[in-house]
Amino acid sequence: MRGGGLVRVVMFGLKLPEVRPGDNLAELIVGAAEDAGVGVRDRDVIVVASKIVSKARGLLYRVDRVSPSREACKVAGKAGLDPRFVELVLRESDEVVAAVPMLRLVREGLVRMDRLFSGEEAWRLLEEYPTMLVTVRNGGVWSDSGLDSSNHSPGTFSYPPRNPDEEARKLSEAIRELTGRRVAVVISDTEIFLRGSIDVARGSYGIPPVDRGFGRPDRYGKPKYGGVDCVADELAAAAALLMKQTGEGVPVVVVRGLSYDWSDEGISQYRIVDVGDLARILVATVKHTARVLGVFRALKNVLKLAFMFLVS
Repeated sequence: MRGGGLVRVVMFGLKLPEVRPGDNLAELIVGAAEDAGVGVRDRDVIVVASKIVSKARGLLYRVDRVSPSREACKVAGKAGLDPRFVELVLRESDEVVAAVPMLRLVREGLVRMDRLFSGEEAWRLLEEYPTMLVTVRNGGVWSDSGLDSSNHSPGTFSYPPRNPDEEARKLSEAIRELTGRRVAVVISDTEIFLRGSIDVARGSYGIPPVDRGFGRPDRYGKPKYGGVDCVADELAAAAALLMKQTGEGVPVVVVRGLSYDWSDEGISQYRIVDVGDLARILVATVKHTARVLGVFRALKNVLKLAFMFLVS
């Protein structure tokens, strides 16, 4: 919204009833928006937690009904994890690329999560899941293949849809059928970064996921080495301020007042780096760093860089 030199974007968090398999998510969102006196307007951006999409779609596992494979048992034995959980991670991943010893790293003080803990329950959680498996899924990097047990009944895990862009499109079109309003949709999910967790966009429709501003002139007319803002990710992260991660019960956020060009493309069309090319990128980086900084510093620093890139 513009006026008097003011640029304003507002966000409204919507509380929904418990979402169950088969629920019409568009109806729940529209109903919650109307009950809150917010409604749905043209060009709103609706940020939706991936978990409720999974719930509505019935993308759920009961761990007590899982029979682990031999590979899952082998990995679980070395990682200190429940073989049934590992089996689910393997089912939902295209490849496991790393096993991060979270419990060990915290105990040794290499990852200082202890200052973020909320009592003994946090330690018990780490002891139950001492290893985080980093996986590739649909061309993206995920922790534990996106499996999530929070805000589910004990022993239940949700898993993300395989095509979040398509889920965003369907939800946008369903909301338009109900309201006549054209809205963009971002499907968000929580991931672990070096300084904690942050919500990222896994799917989108209606809004360009990335601002294609590389090389545009700045206020002084110089071409800018930047301008490739991750718009969908920024929306997901901003919405997380209202959603939070535990029991707040706010899985949907309406973003109003943001100016954007309509786009039928999603996250998958704007992936700058393909996971399959990471090895070649790493090799090229090592060679060039060795040329610029020397071999020893190159090896040491690129190992740091690879870890930082992996977890972020």
